[in-house]
Amino acid sequence: MTALSEDHPGERRRYWLSFAALAIVLPAAILVSSWSSLSEWRRSHTTAPLIVERGATRSYAGAQWQLTGLTRVRTGLPGEILIVAEFEAAVDDPELLRNGPCQVVLTDDRGRRWLPAFIPARIVRQVLPATVDKPRCSALAKAEHGHKITMAETFTIPENATGLALAVTAVSARPEFLIFKY
Repeated sequence: MTALSEDHPGERRRYWLSFAALAIVLPAAILVSSWSSLSEWRRSHTTAPLIVERGATRSYAGAQWQLTGLTRVRTGLPGEILIVAEFEAAVDDPELLRNGPCQVVLTDDRGRRWLPAFIPARIVRQVLPATVDKPRCSALAKAEHGHKITMAETFTIPENATGLALAVTAVSARPEFLIFKY
């Protein structure tokens, strides 16, 4: 490393000014380069719920959506049950519906959230065999105008959960999302 020479008195001042400028410019550059990512993150977080009362149908993301059932199934394990959520989408605009994946979350009145089980439990196959063959929310990629897509998702939740609601989000319709009260 070269020592700053005393022959050039302005050199030391320029060194510290450039160092101070770096402390300002570097965070600004990071902010500018990540602004689009931050904007996308903010836009992607769902913030506008569309409440759907029990038995009602709601237009959303190119389809008419309805929750057709929310069935409790005992697992045999203490304090745990399975919830099988059955819902359908009657396709009005297949392009809008196909424009991204669908996400499903089960919530309760205490604010707890559960994601669907990857594979339905064996007990669901025994008690509700027709639901096991129903597609998951990912079936929207095959949407065609006029078709009705019936779907089912399985959740493992605590037995004491009350006030259940199913939240359905289609990427193409964000920031809006459906909340089916049951």
